[in-house]
Amino acid sequence: MKCVKCGKKLKSNEKFCTYCGYYNDNGEEETWSTEAPQEEDLLEENWYDDDVEANEDEEVKVEPVKKEKIKKEKETKKEKIKKEKPVKPEKTKEIKEIKIKEDNEVYDQNEKYIEAYIGEDYKLIKKSPFNIWAFLLNWMYLLYRKLYITGVIGLTLTVIIALFFTKYFLIYFIITIIVLGFAFNKYYIYIVKRKVDSILKEYEGTDSFSLEKMCSEFGGVNIPMALIIYIVFLIVIIISIVKPTVNTTHNTKFWKENSENEANCLSLIKLIYKKAPSVKLTEALCKVNKDTKNYDLYIKIDKDGKVVYEYYTTESDYIVYKNNTEFLENLNKKKAENRITVEEEKNLSDIKMIMNNYETIHSNSLKEDKLIKSKKDKSEKLNYIFEREVIIR
Repeated sequence: MKCVKCGKKLKSNEKFCTYCGYYNDNGEEETWSTEAPQEEDLLEENWYDDDVEANEDEEVKVEPVKKEKIKKEKETKKEKIKKEKPVKPEKTKEIKEIKIKEDNEVYDQNEKYIEAYIGEDYKLIKKSPFNIWAFLLNWMYLLYRKLYITGVIGLTLTVIIALFFTKYFLIYFIITIIVLGFAFNKYYIYIVKRKVDSILKEYEGTDSFSLEKMCSEFGGVNIPMALIIYIVFLIVIIISIVKPTVNTTHNTKFWKENSENEANCLSLIKLIYKKAPSVKLTEALCKVNKDTKNYDLYIKIDKDGKVVYEYYTTESDYIVYKNNTEFLENLNKKKAENRITVEEEKNLSDIKMIMNNYETIHSNSLKEDKLIKSKKDKSEKLNYIFEREVIIR
């Protein structure tokens, strides 16, 4: 059997020429296949033994039944190969599924450690967008969950607001409980994931059971530590807030009496000034007699360029004039010359007493003001100084 196109000898029952590739159909209509002959087909066609292959000049006769059978087997194998061709996409899909599965296994493994770290409330904290305990317990709940740094910072901020920005404390408190209620779960999960990653990295190579146990020990809750820190916080608040309150309560009488004493002293001095408005008054002092509730009044005036002190007191709700220092120099001169009478010497003694009392009252008033400014406890302010502007106002 020879190739119709190139004339080369063909093996028995061979359709394609191995030299030019021409399809030989023994007189049938010429057709070209778009598919190259498969290796299996070529092997299947060479079913004859080596003796027949060696004798290329002889034609090998094949029974029609056997030829038909071989043809059907070829067609069946071709169809089978076509069906089995799309292997690559299936393999790719299978690889992706394996990879996803592996990622899920790692993710689930980390979730196992996160659950061990959080404890029995894991599912509730993970799924719920609002934490009622963080809302109610405020910073105490963070300490309970071992978030010590955040909790202490929050408590410190609370103390600062309570002491120095008291009028904004209610607003701060409302904002805090709302933010903690809605944000705690997400914040806590974020912190826990970082803690778990740190544990896994530090103890890399440790078995899963031990890692889970370590996460459980590092995490969870701590009631005693939370209570200790919160009690310290409450003590600081109580000492900082209640102490000024106690002082204020203790000094309520002082503030009341101080206001009354100051008002009474000023009223009395103004009454004296109104009797002689032409007098050039420069300063006035007032001393409250705590036992008798009478008032000693000292008026400092400028009389023709000379400083004179006048002394008044109250008796039975009346202002009584006692003495002044106008003749102090004359009496001192008489005493020096031994010309002073007993009555004049007594008057000189009273005038000197006025001078001494004025200086004492002035000094005591300044001391009392200093104690009040430094918030020292004082039962009652008894000495007052009034400037001219205050008196004539």
